[in-house]
Amino acid sequence: MKRSLVVVSNRLPFIININEDGEPVRTNSAGGLVTALAPLVIKHKGYWVGWAGNNFTETMKIPDSKDSTAIGHGIKPSQILPIFFTKETYQSYYSGFCNASLWPLMHSLPTLAVFKAEQWNSYVSVNEKFSAAAFEAVKKFDSYEDKNNLVWIHDYQLMVTPMMLRNLLDEANISCKLAFFLHIPFPSWDIFRLNPWANEIILGLLGCDLIAFHTNTYASNFIECCLNILGARVDRKEMIVEYGNKTIVVRALPIGIPYDWFERNARVSPKPFNFKEKVIFGVDRLDYTKGIIQRVRGYERFLEKYPECREKVVFFQVAVPSRTDVEDYRNLKDELEREIGRVSGRFATAEWTPIKYIYNNISQYELAGYYRDARIAIITPVRDGMNLVAKEYVACQIDDPGVLIISPFTGAGETMNEALLVNPLEHDLVADAIKTAYDMKYYERKLRMNALQTRERLFNLDTWLESFFDAVDMIDNFMKMRSLNVSDYESWLGPILKGYNLSIILDYDGTLVPLQTHPDLAVLPEDVKSLLEKLAECKHIDVTILSGRSMNNLKNLIKIKNINLSGSHGMELCLANGLQEECEQAVIFRAKIPDLVKELQENVCEHGGWIEEKRYHVTFHWRDTNPSFRQLMVQKAVEIVQKYGFQATRAHCAVEARPPIGWDKGRGVYNILEKLYGVTWADTYKAVFIGDDETDEDAMRALSGLGITFRVGKPHVKTAASHRLANPDAVKIFLEWAIGYVDRIKSTIQTPVTERRLLAIRRKN
Repeated sequence: MKRSLVVVSNRLPFIININEDGEPVRTNSAGGLVTALAPLVIKHKGYWVGWAGNNFTETMKIPDSKDSTAIGHGIKPSQILPIFFTKETYQSYYSGFCNASLWPLMHSLPTLAVFKAEQWNSYVSVNEKFSAAAFEAVKKFDSYEDKNNLVWIHDYQLMVTPMMLRNLLDEANISCKLAFFLHIPFPSWDIFRLNPWANEIILGLLGCDLIAFHTNTYASNFIECCLNILGARVDRKEMIVEYGNKTIVVRALPIGIPYDWFERNARVSPKPFNFKEKVIFGVDRLDYTKGIIQRVRGYERFLEKYPECREKVVFFQVAVPSRTDVEDYRNLKDELEREIGRVSGRFATAEWTPIKYIYNNISQYELAGYYRDARIAIITPVRDGMNLVAKEYVACQIDDPGVLIISPFTGAGETMNEALLVNPLEHDLVADAIKTAYDMKYYERKLRMNALQTRERLFNLDTWLESFFDAVDMIDNFMKMRSLNVSDYESWLGPILKGYNLSIILDYDGTLVPLQTHPDLAVLPEDVKSLLEKLAECKHIDVTILSGRSMNNLKNLIKIKNINLSGSHGMELCLANGLQEECEQAVIFRAKIPDLVKELQENVCEHGGWIEEKRYHVTFHWRDTNPSFRQLMVQKAVEIVQKYGFQATRAHCAVEARPPIGWDKGRGVYNILEKLYGVTWADTYKAVFIGDDETDEDAMRALSGLGITFRVGKPHVKTAASHRLANPDAVKIFLEWAIGYVDRIKSTIQTPVTERRLLAIRRKN
């Protein structure tokens, strides 16, 4: 299928080095990602966004490939969108947040994680660069309406890029599917939530249409994070997440290897070993997640426990240099080499060295020979996303079959059941597994290896790509979440409200009624009005409408008996018990409003914006402003608002001028609840607040721990709300739930609302 494609990854399929003549040249990158994706970019004439290395600067041009054998040779310079940042930024982003914070946490090693705000800020700024570059690539597509358009984002370095890109695409009205693949583990939610920015990262990923992981365990962990960290609706069986008005498909799509390539090279690769002993082989990037030191100690226990095997085996460990600029990794290298020296010194004889060790890169061509000639491969990370080494070893067993020992804490360990699975932290078990592999007869070795090879040959790299694109193409056809109903609200609210009375506070625009191009068009639907009237007549519940609109405007819109109204973000209050009040601090700013309105109209309305005058506020609506002038008009409006001494606050497609008295909807909800129930209201009441924009976030933060909050609409920004709702129809279902809830619990409530209203009047008098 022809599709427009953008691949986004931390690194390009090559890095740029400078040759002796001072010219930039491509140096090809190795690895499964390049092997899988470079041919796709070439085939679809797509684009690749990534970093080209420290040597490449903005003054240089991407060179053509000089190596016709390179897998990315056919990717033209025009298909590359390089990312640039300073060494300091890269250090903070990559060595800092990516590898000092995310890497250990994602591998379920939280005690090794270090979290620093400045490194998180670098991570966000770099992800903004990637999203902007990906957006520029999408703008080069032949069609903005093609449903096959795809941006495929890769790995933990770019987990907040999807939502950033989604916002850019939505604003430009460009249709494009976003997909994400995580190449490392995803931990359980109780570990992931230790990240101070867990909310932002999960939200960032939910900009995608499809999110894929190596295993069902990782996919399930992510779904639990969506439920427990963001309060999203999830379907564990169908592996779907619904957040706000967006549905995201989650899938387990385990990656494979280019099986035929390894099998072919195993037949021609030179013989690497020149000793008679059976070889126990391990190859890993030098990293604390790989369990190499634990492996050496397990081998030591094997030599202790089974002395008859001494001088009959050699443990050959290859450690590939990694992050050599990081002190912890240098210390790890030193510790590993001390352990190897200690074990070798303990058991070595004049004719035999128990461990051979290489600290260097080995080409995959040479590595095929190492795999082929090793009797035992021992792949025992303490945690690993997939571990392709195990699969590569299997592909290279072309003659006398060997035995694979693998950790169950790898993605591969979840499916390669014919291997010997062993916990790398239990040295006795490692020793026993090595002995079992050493003693295993040809028939059993052949039987196990054939089964492993059949699976890996079938589920190879091409199969992974096909599965991924099948999932992308089926996104629109996947089963959707069942419609929201009252049982969802019961599961969210029932346990929390048990033993408490209920007070409901609702925003108006975007919450009870859909957002309109002009406030005068936002008329309360009859069915919603009917539900509010029923709730207002209930003796065991209070309903309050809290809006940024003026009180007079609210009274004209909502003519419902026994309902509480609060306008101007709570500065105006009109309760059903007769209490009315205004915020005295705000009154002195009323006189400035006419002049502020006049200057705004003269300076920021010429390109489609318009001004809404309220009692204590003025709002500049920029939704219809010409996009070419929008940023300028918003900036100018903020400057004018501040010039008159008002606080400039961003709202939905608007800039709002508020009196600078520290009042917001957070203070507004507290004021409402205190006037209704007294200062100790939290002893007996839980408030439910529902709103849809940034002004409502103040109320959501204020009610954290004191109530339950919902935010309506697109999930494009972080929210303090307990849950997301798709649209005002979901709010209507909440009102239906509330009516049923009152009927169920009214017999247990001691003080009806009507009596409390009388008590409030007596307190006032």
